[in-house]
Amino acid sequence: MSPGCRLTYERRNVDDGSVKWTHVLSVDSVDGGRVLYSSTFRDNRGKVMYSGPLHLQAECGSNGDVSVDLARSVAAVFLNYLPDRMVEWKPFLSVLPSAMVPGDSLPDADFTVRVAGLGFRVRVDSRTVLRTETLTTPAGEFDCIVVREHKTEKGLGRNRVTTALTWYSRGTGMVRHDTYDNRMELETSEVLTGIEME
Repeated sequence: MSPGCRLTYERRNVDDGSVKWTHVLSVDSVDGGRVLYSSTFRDNRGKVMYSGPLHLQAECGSNGDVSVDLARSVAAVFLNYLPDRMVEWKPFLSVLPSAMVPGDSLPDADFTVRVAGLGFRVRVDSRTVLRTETLTTPAGEFDCIVVREHKTEKGLGRNRVTTALTWYSRGTGMVRHDTYDNRMELETSEVLTGIEME
């Protein structure tokens, strides 16, 4: 929640170890519990993806819970290419509780973003807190809690079923994110590689 903080991630394809993208999350401003941030993705040649940064927002409660509008996060990609009037969605807030413990189940998410009238539906279910784990990355060592979730995406040329494991650390956020295909074979792994303050 510190303005000017930059978290850098690197996502690699597991089959050959090649870089899929780098991702820089920059905290732009903080107003009470509202955090405005941007995510910039670059492909393996260093070219900016999605036509520029994605402008996003999170709400941080006084108890440490973090809420994100998942529908707005998906819409942000389309808003970089199209006029606002062509992208429609209803807010869908997803809360990541601060007090998660292994064995907890988190609420499902189910939302649709419409682009020029065409629907893109995302469903996230089977969200389970698996375990705690200490994880070492190029950015340092982090005490994490590991969450597993199943995602189905349908529409706009992207029909995909995946399972993800995500490592979260209090005070930092996401530290690692592994994506498995529908056969539960590991496809990609994204890891925190650096933390900088301006």
